Amino acid sequence: MLIESAGWLRVAEINPPELPDLSHLDLAPAWSHVLVTDNVFGRIRVSPYAFSARITHDTPHVHPTVVVSTRDRNILAIESEVRGALGNGVNSFLVVIGDTVPHIDHMAHHYEIVEHLRRLRDDLPNFEVGMPTRFREWQFRRRIELGTDFFVTGPVLDPDVIGPEMDRLNLRDDDPPVLLMVIPPFSPTWVDQMESIGAVPSSEKLRKRLAEVPPDVHRKLGWEITAEMEQAARDAGAAGVVLMGLKFSSVVDEAAQAWPELQ
Repeated sequence: MLIESAGWLRVAEINPPELPDLSHLDLAPAWSHVLVTDNVFGRIRVSPYAFSARITHDTPHVHPTVVVSTRDRNILAIESEVRGALGNGVNSFLVVIGDTVPHIDHMAHHYEIVEHLRRLRDDLPNFEVGMPTRFREWQFRRRIELGTDFFVTGPVLDPDVIGPEMDRLNLRDDDPPVLLMVIPPFSPTWVDQMESIGAVPSSEKLRKRLAEVPPDVHRKLGWEITAEMEQAARDAGAAGVVLMGLKFSSVVDEAAQAWPELQ
């Protein structure tokens, strides 16, 4: 579980494949923790619960956290999936509302789901339940009161915004761990695209850094800035970072080479 991990955490967000395959074997040895998404943007993929089960069976040193999207499932369906995942060694879950797309006309109450899953721990194998939080102390405190075990916040693309944004949480020594979601800023267009779907607005300084180098250098610079974001997250009191916005192939190949000290 994330909350039992000693030291700094590096977590890679990954999408399950569209059809079952053996791609998860490529996660080892570079990654020890992954966040497995749940049909992001309404694109149907292999169940994150089933995919995480395969990870625990086939790559035991890789620890998956399942994203539990409440947007189109009721409590019964979610509990069934969680019970099945627990039986396959998966013990970490991040409860989110999920993307809203036109064909989904309702969303389950994610607070209610967290409360329900926490009650289940009295009768099931031990597991952890996390939630996202915005950089708002009132929301963060309310979700701590709910009994949430860990949090993710962000995402960000700019190291200069991390300190001021994290300060807004007013972290205390006894707070649950908070992981910062980071997206490598690979180009000005990419920054604009990520901000349009909810990333924290970046500074003009970052945009200028990207604009001043030729396009063929953008990716190298993006990884350098990602390393700066990781250090800024450490300095701001985060428990680790979640690397987001990459294709699966980039997670298992490029990130392992381009992000210093990953291995």
